Amino acid sequence: MIAGSWSVMLAAGCLAGAISLVQPRLDDARELASWAARPAVLPFAWAAQRAAMHSGNSDEVFARAQQLLDLLPTWTDGHAVFAGQFALDGGDLAQTGPERSAAAHRRLQIALAWLENARRQAGRREIELLEQMAFLPDIAVAREPGLAALLPAGGTAAMADHYLAIAEQLGAGPVVRENRTFLAVQYCRGLLDAGDRRGALAVLGAAIVRSADVRDRDLATEWSAHLTLVQQHLLGEPTDLSAVFADLRFEPLFPYLR
Repeated sequence: MIAGSWSVMLAAGCLAGAISLVQPRLDDARELASWAARPAVLPFAWAAQRAAMHSGNSDEVFARAQQLLDLLPTWTDGHAVFAGQFALDGGDLAQTGPERSAAAHRRLQIALAWLENARRQAGRREIELLEQMAFLPDIAVAREPGLAALLPAGGTAAMADHYLAIAEQLGAGPVVRENRTFLAVQYCRGLLDAGDRRGALAVLGAAIVRSADVRDRDLATEWSAHLTLVQQHLLGEPTDLSAVFADLRFEPLFPYLR
């Protein structure tokens, strides 16, 4: 049975060219080995994780995710995508009113705790995780507006400031506050890879709002316009995407825009 399982994994590895993911920065042997494993494990892991998510079994969701992400501890995009999926759709969406908002608040707290734990092994990618943590409350509120009333004083802005201040102390510099809107492309790609279109749309909505943080106003206007075009396309609206395809910053999303 073990040999058969490894045969399946190796066969999946041969299909790596069909699995399109965010390109890594291959700085050391550990990360290279980690990246090489991803095409083999991800199709199975995402499928199992989605099935558990839809069943509403949170224990199984976390068990499935932990099995995968323990193998890939420095894969910050993977941790962020899982945390985002759980925060946005943790199996409580059938609820309404205050119960739904409370469930969204609980999911957000659990997702942030997951990412906080992931920071311990993130190494030089810790700043990236902190940027994702700063962005997640915005995304969660965009998806569940009733959540805003349950957040600490200062709301999403205060939560983001907490994580961004830590990132600045680690050497990220003030530009880290602008980066939230630019995270949207990779974050959306990860969610779309995992089959979560609704989550990707929530990310785009929050990123459009966050584009106001970009100090270069021409860049902010252009970026927001391109994000809006992608959003319209994913909503099924007729959209001219020529400007997006001309912008290589959006290349990770191209497979989902054709």
